[in-house]
Amino acid sequence: MQNIFKQITILMQYRNLVVDLAIKDIKVRYRSPVLGFFWAILIPLVTVFIFKFIFSTIMRVEIGDYPFFIYLMTAVFPWTYFSTAVVTATESILSNRDLIKRTYFPRQIIPVSVVLASLINFLPAMFAMIIILAFFKMQFTALIFLLPLAVILQTILSIGLALIFSSLQVVLRDVKYIVELLLMIWMYFSPVFYTLTMVAGISPVFLKFYLLNPFVGLFCLYRLALLKGFADTLPAGVNIYTLSLWTFAVCISVFFTGFLVFRKYEADFSDLV
Repeated sequence: MQNIFKQITILMQYRNLVVDLAIKDIKVRYRSPVLGFFWAILIPLVTVFIFKFIFSTIMRVEIGDYPFFIYLMTAVFPWTYFSTAVVTATESILSNRDLIKRTYFPRQIIPVSVVLASLINFLPAMFAMIIILAFFKMQFTALIFLLPLAVILQTILSIGLALIFSSLQVVLRDVKYIVELLLMIWMYFSPVFYTLTMVAGISPVFLKFYLLNPFVGLFCLYRLALLKGFADTLPAGVNIYTLSLWTFAVCISVFFTGFLVFRKYEADFSDLV
């Protein structure tokens, strides 16, 4: 545990380098940062329209009290941030092999900076999402203060997974394909385009296992913050306080585990990249 806090302290000491690498990553992804922010908004928005057409228009899924488009948006936008951060970070150590061989600096800075770059891209998208919700005359309540909490917890989870997968990718070069498959499965086992009431209808036992998924809690936090009365739509088997505490515990645990795994493989990076 002491080593973990030492690594976090090192990150704080090198925070300017983290920010510089994050900005560099954004510039590498997009020739113009402004256009980059535009794509960060457009891609999840198009995804929302596709999901709406498939699940609402064709399959006629009903989610109850909110427009299907709005319900989708409160999950698709955060998920796009998360999946982009994790997938990009997975190859970040190998992508920076020349930098690693040329000079020494704390290696965990690289995947952390990639997550930070994705977060910077997500913030304008989140602002656009709030504007769209206001345009559809969705009412906001005092629970909107939960929005920063949801973003912070998701970022903590993203950093933990980024550290784990980026270090394993150096050792096992097929990890990126496993990550892409895992994320696809993870999304469909998260309440993106269906409700927890539908899950509860399968069986109470299945619901208990389903709630172990941290993105159930994260999406609930986003929707509590952005959708008025969302807590009233949750099934009887879901206690929002217990779910939030579990989500917090999982995100923190993955975050610390990420530093442990990264520390284990870091010494071999120079030889393996």
